[in-house]
Amino acid sequence: MKKTRARGTAPPGPRPAVESTTNPPPSIETDTWRPHVLRILAIWALAVLAYSNSFRGGLVLDNSFAVAQDTRVRALTSQNIHLILTEELWYNRSTTGLYRPLTTFSYLLNYAILGNASNTAGYHAVNLALHLANILLVYCLGLLLFENPLAAWALAALWGVHPLLTESVTNIVGRADLLAAFGVLAGLLCHAQATRAHGRRRLAWLAGLLLSGAIAVFSKESGAVLPGFMLLYDLSWPDRSSWKQRWPSYAALVLPFAIFFNLRAAMQAHQFVGLVPFTDNPLMGADFWTARLTAVKVIGKYLWLFFWPHRLSADYSYDAVPLFTWQPLRWEDAQVLVALLVCLAAVGAALWFYRRQKAAFFLITFFFLSLAPTANIALIIGTIMAERFLYLPAIGLAGCLVLSLTWVSRRIAGQWPGAPRAVAGLVIVICTASAVRTFVRNFDWYDEHTLGPATVEAAPRSFKARFLLAASLLDSGPAQLDRAVQETDRTLAILNDLPDEKLTPKPYEVAGICYRMKGDSLAATNSSAAAGWYRKSLAALLKGVRVEQAENDQIRRLNEAYGKNATPNGWMSLYAELGRTYLRLGQPDAAIDVARNARARRPDPEFSNELSQAWQAKGDSGQAAMALMEGLVLDPNASQLAAALAELYRKTAAGSCAIANSAAGGINLQCPLVHDQFCSASRNVSLFYQQRNQAAKASATVRSAIQDFGCPAQAFAAH
Repeated sequence: MKKTRARGTAPPGPRPAVESTTNPPPSIETDTWRPHVLRILAIWALAVLAYSNSFRGGLVLDNSFAVAQDTRVRALTSQNIHLILTEELWYNRSTTGLYRPLTTFSYLLNYAILGNASNTAGYHAVNLALHLANILLVYCLGLLLFENPLAAWALAALWGVHPLLTESVTNIVGRADLLAAFGVLAGLLCHAQATRAHGRRRLAWLAGLLLSGAIAVFSKESGAVLPGFMLLYDLSWPDRSSWKQRWPSYAALVLPFAIFFNLRAAMQAHQFVGLVPFTDNPLMGADFWTARLTAVKVIGKYLWLFFWPHRLSADYSYDAVPLFTWQPLRWEDAQVLVALLVCLAAVGAALWFYRRQKAAFFLITFFFLSLAPTANIALIIGTIMAERFLYLPAIGLAGCLVLSLTWVSRRIAGQWPGAPRAVAGLVIVICTASAVRTFVRNFDWYDEHTLGPATVEAAPRSFKARFLLAASLLDSGPAQLDRAVQETDRTLAILNDLPDEKLTPKPYEVAGICYRMKGDSLAATNSSAAAGWYRKSLAALLKGVRVEQAENDQIRRLNEAYGKNATPNGWMSLYAELGRTYLRLGQPDAAIDVARNARARRPDPEFSNELSQAWQAKGDSGQAAMALMEGLVLDPNASQLAAALAELYRKTAAGSCAIANSAAGGINLQCPLVHDQFCSASRNVSLFYQQRNQAAKASATVRSAIQDFGCPAQAFAAH
């Protein structure tokens, strides 16, 4: 008698391990559209709630440089478009070799086109919108992998609200990861659909793949993994299409990738090679095996953070992740062995699943492949560890979790009919807990005063976390000065054993400021104690100068190896602070030398003001006025110098004609005293430009002084 299976019960045995070659790949249109929409809306609602408090986040860390200080994003002009396409990401700030023009264009969209300027809510809204779009793409990817809408929903939900993603979503500069992930996910889905489509539909999917590939690589360099994901998909399901159907997808990426790498090469050709600080990534100074084994330990830390995201940090610089030292009895080194075993087991599992569970093979490999560009295994990058690096890899981990829960549900369904519902309930509980943790984590990103303590708590051995906290405490006012001093001392203690070549000047500048402010707080009541703090400030700043010189020497040697002549900008604010400390110690001549040398390297108005202050401390008001006047010739728009000069004239030449008899009371350029000083200042500035081999600027300065301001030509005859 023929046996029949009861309606609603599971089939007696596992599903086929390999799909039939006659079956096409699953389509996201295999169900009616309404259930898909409802599932997506449910995830979106949870994600919006989780990130609803992110809109108050300020311009913390690199956000200030990317938004407020990048002049390219302030107006939609042909010049700014040209600069975005031809210059690196951190324009006029540092040399990193990063080329992400689409990310910068997105900031231009916010700042100039949408009119957000420095109002961060608009930037956070765009970030969240991109993340919601990526949740939709992950859901579609789940349909492609699992052929099960509920499993796809679980994947998108577990990933979409995971707290590890907050650094990419809540941190404005995490937009590079959001855009690149959008391009990679959309490109992979377009590839899967293009291989099964025909005619115009196929051309449309290929056009979408071309656009997605451009979005991926022009947003972040790691977007170049898209062809790898396409190949992974093709190898995972070789029977879903033939190579004849697949090759047009790879061909579609040739054009955007070729344009990107050509533009990036042109950008790198006219810039000097930047130096990755050892303190940002200690692997730079480690031997091959120490670096790679430490990198494996970092992968283990990533895995732990995914499954237990209790402590999240915005920074993992030196010495948050100690280097491997071949001491198995030390827990930090034992972590390497544990992580290595886990990674090897994962690779073995992927190989075992290749013919048994295609989705498991794909997801495990997806994790390692998406992590590869930032894993510090094949190539050492600028950062040893960052949670934003897990934005894409977390999809693979979430997918493996979904498969594990599905397997458990099927295994116990026979003995416990309610198992599927229990597993679904568990997914909802995990998603809810993750959303709550994400919501709480967003508070940390509000400003430096909230992010600093949170980062120190999560990574107490990170030097950068400590000195960022110290800097934020300094901005909080006198009440927090003693705490700032404590954090500064802890910062320098972490760096104490490193040679100058492995250090960076910034912590010593912050230390100099902190110790000088402590001295200022005591100057009125205890001059002896104040002097001690000023000497401590001087020692820290001079250490910073030595570190900067060592750093510049390394940059020059590195660029000589590439046949380039590098002139690093240096940490000029360090020298401004050094001059202030010399003045506190009653050494105006030293302050004058520092300000002159700094202004010779970079004609910043700040150094003209510092030079004037030093001359005033020495009692020479004429030279003080000349320093300010030179600064105005260098930068006529430096209104702060004009105000300082007018105030100086009021103090030292009150009975003269230097101050105009008007309501504004500005400087009177017709006054002989002012006119003579202006002409002398113009002469000095023209000499300054000649010494810097800037003949055009020297000639323009002379011409303006003679023609526009009536300076005697003979004063410039020798030039």
